[in-house]
Amino acid sequence: MSISLAVFWHQHQPYYKDQGTGEMVMPWVRLHGIKDYYGMARLIQMFPGMRCTINLVPSMVAQVLDYVEHGATDPYLRRTEMPADALSAEDAQFVLDGFFMAHWDRMVRPYSRYGELLERRRFGRRPAARAAEDFSVQDLRDLQIWFNLTWFHPLCFEEYEALRVLREKGRDFSEADKQAMLAVQKDVLAKVVPLHRELAEKGQVELTTTPFYHPILPLLLDMEAALEAMPRTPLPAGHFRNVEDAEAHVAKAVRFHEKFLGEAPVGMWPAEGSVSPALVPLVARHGIKWIATDEEILSASLGQGLRGGFGRMERPDLLYRPWRVELGGAELDLVFRDHQLSDLVGFQYQSWDGDAAAQDFVARIQKAGEGRPCGDETLVSVILDGENCWEHYPEQGVKFLKALYGRLQDDRLGVAPVRVRDFVGRQRPTKKLGKLFSGSWINHDFYIWIGHRDDRKGWEYVYRVRDDLVRETEARGVPVESDVALAKAWEQLYIAEGSDWFWWYGDDHTSGMDDLFDRLFRDHLKAVYRLLGRKPPLFLDSPIGQEQVTKRFTPPSALLHIVMDGKLTHYFEWLGAGSYRADKEHGAMHAAAAPLVMQILFGYDKDHLFIRADFHESHPGEPAPAREVQRKPGVEKVRILFAEPNGPELAIGYGPPLQSSEEGAWPVGHDGVLVVWGEILECRIPFATLGLERGKELAFFLEASGVDGRVERFPRGSPLVLQVPPANVEEMEWIV
Repeated sequence: MSISLAVFWHQHQPYYKDQGTGEMVMPWVRLHGIKDYYGMARLIQMFPGMRCTINLVPSMVAQVLDYVEHGATDPYLRRTEMPADALSAEDAQFVLDGFFMAHWDRMVRPYSRYGELLERRRFGRRPAARAAEDFSVQDLRDLQIWFNLTWFHPLCFEEYEALRVLREKGRDFSEADKQAMLAVQKDVLAKVVPLHRELAEKGQVELTTTPFYHPILPLLLDMEAALEAMPRTPLPAGHFRNVEDAEAHVAKAVRFHEKFLGEAPVGMWPAEGSVSPALVPLVARHGIKWIATDEEILSASLGQGLRGGFGRMERPDLLYRPWRVELGGAELDLVFRDHQLSDLVGFQYQSWDGDAAAQDFVARIQKAGEGRPCGDETLVSVILDGENCWEHYPEQGVKFLKALYGRLQDDRLGVAPVRVRDFVGRQRPTKKLGKLFSGSWINHDFYIWIGHRDDRKGWEYVYRVRDDLVRETEARGVPVESDVALAKAWEQLYIAEGSDWFWWYGDDHTSGMDDLFDRLFRDHLKAVYRLLGRKPPLFLDSPIGQEQVTKRFTPPSALLHIVMDGKLTHYFEWLGAGSYRADKEHGAMHAAAAPLVMQILFGYDKDHLFIRADFHESHPGEPAPAREVQRKPGVEKVRILFAEPNGPELAIGYGPPLQSSEEGAWPVGHDGVLVVWGEILECRIPFATLGLERGKELAFFLEASGVDGRVERFPRGSPLVLQVPPANVEEMEWIV
């Protein structure tokens, strides 16, 4: 018999609406709408035998409908709609800073005109105000169109001749061209919700939900749920069991889903896969029959490891099946994601040929379900973000998904795609969990949303505002639903309880726009008071997190004097270097495993580029044979890929050196290049070898290959950038 496979795509964006202006402060719902929300559904529709589950977060769908039905806009759409010759200096600078927000290698450089505009912008070398001097009105109009055009899903170009015409034209666009593009954008967005309804009605897709504004439900229900995984974590002052608000998020989600998507949901992905015992009776009361979370929750609930060395699955009989839980007088079915298989799609296959990746993935499913370890209950679950990973794939992953769906849809390879509701409906779980561990899909804890002092400060803001709102509600003495202002005030509080604000607080993630998210969070809390005719308290004017917002990377600040010995020789050795922390650039996605590279430092002396890589000690690896240069755990090869100048690369692998200099360095095939790999990896590359003149831009990626087959590029999006120093750099730079 075939192995049942549950493919589950989670579609979510934060709630971006600014209550003061009515605008969406960021364009991501609109842009992911014309790419992933439409394209992912259309791809499934093209393969009638394909079955899967799509989770649509209600607050995201509400924003799609706001664009479609109420003419919502955002600062990026407004500045697209403006005639290029009517852009003010401020508008033009906004366009030059914001209209390259796409994966440069996958979505910008493949198009010659867009790539040309990117090179002219010279990011990292000059601000937008100076760059504007080199952009004509025609350049700005072309940029307006290309920023939007590149976000359309590849299938849209097959379906809309107007898009094909624009792509083929490539440059010298007119305002009429822009209007044609915007008309298609509106049309594609308008199809998103009806298309999902149609797929659900035909039985191809099961649509599931999440509590309305994506809150971490266990923390609302009882903040002390965080202590199960993190017993020493301080809790925010004033914390309490907030069952009423948790109930409101779930009830609102179910009503919304039924109204706009055709029927009440029976499945749920709790925000971030976050579960706790108190969640079970709550969601069951609202008709939810099954929920999904991560394998680490199952392992912690059972007190039983599922994997051995190198992540090898040792207990498929426990993971590859649904489970039943009975708590608080209610019953739910649970499925648990295989996070290694999920991460292959989310983080690894992007560098593969699409057909080879699909073949490999199906083979891994066959291996996972070999022998059907749970008999008729065998179900392999792959659950991941359905939007953010595709911009890292060639052509948005279309080749991979077509090859995958083509292999799965007719069950010819012994793997049958299923909707979860169908599987648990015909095969009720016989295994019962004795307890349900409280945690999320990330490290089976809630650190990201409560572990940092900034997270706790955010919760304290919420509690203080809620206390005032409760007092006002009691003073008015009327049902909330009968008082329009009161109902809107409560809605603003629910928005502030969403998980996304807390995702960006603290030291675990950065968006590059953390201050914007912080302002929006506090604006929602301020709106509670304004709706009630009161002045917001002054504490809401204080940003959360007084430290400077973490940038994607910091540039070099002083000349380096590096001893090439593969170790940190002294404190000041790399002090003037630019730095990039790989573990801070998870962004909207979060791999189950730590990145292979922990940090990259880079800088220069008068004539050389220096690059240093530090590796995560936690990565498993084979013990290294005894040799002069010891192998770092988990990593077997590093490549340095130069985007500027275009072409050169430096490949550094493990193994005995072919020739060793007196310094013990590894020759790598370029004149004057020196590499030493000891406790850290240190590289010294002459600027002359790279063929770069003084003052030119240098941009590079670092790619690491793991012993487990992983290949990771750092950074994931645009490269690390610096400028080749002038000849008199020693006179210009110094450090105390």
